[in-house]
Amino acid sequence: MADFSIDQKRLPGVKEVCRDFAVLEDHTLAHSLQEQEIESHLASNIHKSRLVQQDLQVAKRLQEEEDLRAKARIQRHQKDIERSDNEIAQEIQEQLVRQAEQQRQQEENDEAIARKLQEREMKEERKRQKQLEANVDEEFYDEKGGRKVRGEFGMREATQGITRLDLREQELRDLEVARRLQEEEMKASQVDKRAAQVAQDEEIARLLMEEEKKLLKKSREKLRGEEKARGGLEECSCPVFQPAPEEVVRPRSREDYEHQRPRNHKPTRPTPRTHDYENVDSSYMYPASSYAERPNSRPEAAYKGSYYRQ
Repeated sequence: MADFSIDQKRLPGVKEVCRDFAVLEDHTLAHSLQEQEIESHLASNIHKSRLVQQDLQVAKRLQEEEDLRAKARIQRHQKDIERSDNEIAQEIQEQLVRQAEQQRQQEENDEAIARKLQEREMKEERKRQKQLEANVDEEFYDEKGGRKVRGEFGMREATQGITRLDLREQELRDLEVARRLQEEEMKASQVDKRAAQVAQDEEIARLLMEEEKKLLKKSREKLRGEEKARGGLEECSCPVFQPAPEEVVRPRSREDYEHQRPRNHKPTRPTPRTHDYENVDSSYMYPASSYAERPNSRPEAAYKGSYYRQ
């Protein structure tokens, strides 16, 4: 082997060698510390993401349970309302049946009373007629000497008989008219009672409907408040996503639309309406409409006006 000679003049000093070794050792230590910090930060991020996912699952499960409980409460409330409405309707129906029965009994009593009065009047009329005939016969017998001879009736007796028949017919007609008037009055009173009952039933139904609307509105407001409260809790527990400035969707102005619109002479269908949302990525595609396109038959100005009116 060849001997190598070492130039003693170019060798560094001991202090310089120690300093270079210390610098190299510091670099190695810093590199190892940096790697440890990176690994620790990565592990903490993984742990935090797992915790967030678990919290989201727990929050979702709690929300579903709360929704089920709210639906069950609403269903129970609706069943209670239906049961109370059925009970009230049954009570009203029973009341109407009782009123109809009472009205029928009252009509029967009125008819019986009217029939008795009519029979009494007819009996009294017969008695008066018999008494009148007896008085006429007695007067006639007294005038003729107590004998009644065939062929001795004159004009006065015939006129009196015809007058009595006319009076009897007139009285019968008056009784019939009175009976009809009484029946008409009874029918009119029945119609008035029925109209009043119908109006009362309509008022009760209206009040029941208003009460049911108020209860339904209160339940909806209560459910909406619970949903808002749950939404606030979720917003507090979940991290807020802040989009990057380049991902924010900005609405186009009219000049941009005129500049980008193709210059052709054919009427074109206006572009679909864009949603001016601040936290939606511009690359998000909304689902296409399922309706088929129709041929354009109007001029371009009409489409422009309708698009800007939207």
